[in-house]
Amino acid sequence: MTPSLRQALAALPARQLNLVAIGAVAIVATLMWTLAIRAPLAALRQQQIRLVSLHAAQANAPLPLPLPLPAAGSATALPPLPTAPAPLALIAAAGASARAAGLTVGGAVPGAQRSIAGLRQQTLDIEASGSYGAILEWLDGIEARQPAVGIVRLNLRAAPEEARRLVQLQLGAYEPEAKR
Repeated sequence: MTPSLRQALAALPARQLNLVAIGAVAIVATLMWTLAIRAPLAALRQQQIRLVSLHAAQANAPLPLPLPLPAAGSATALPPLPTAPAPLALIAAAGASARAAGLTVGGAVPGAQRSIAGLRQQTLDIEASGSYGAILEWLDGIEARQPAVGIVRLNLRAAPEEARRLVQLQLGAYEPEAKR
């Protein structure tokens, strides 16, 4: 403290000095609450709500169907995982499903292949245009019909005409590395 501030505080009556001290403590407590405590508590509450909703969803989820037991003496083989279609088959399937949904396909080009977490990813870049509802239906159909195909990147923007949208989509087809 500077000597002039110390003299000014010493000159104050005890009642006013107590009010200044209480005010300073209240300001410090308010700052601590808003900066250091409130945000972590809000994040904790959100995580608790998310955890409760996950537990509720898990409790309400249907039970998975049991796998049939293999017959005695037969080899135990699990059903094969879905495999990714070949690039040309993927282009044909994506184009056919886009046309079926009412979209106009502007182009489809196979992209790069890369390894991700033990899987081989083959990408496919597609440009199409159509109504917003048709694009949503098409994207939903891609994800529902091809379990080994996922949307890697999506860019949707309005076309110069009001009723149409332009979509640039990158699909990724995944299959195990050992399949090569």
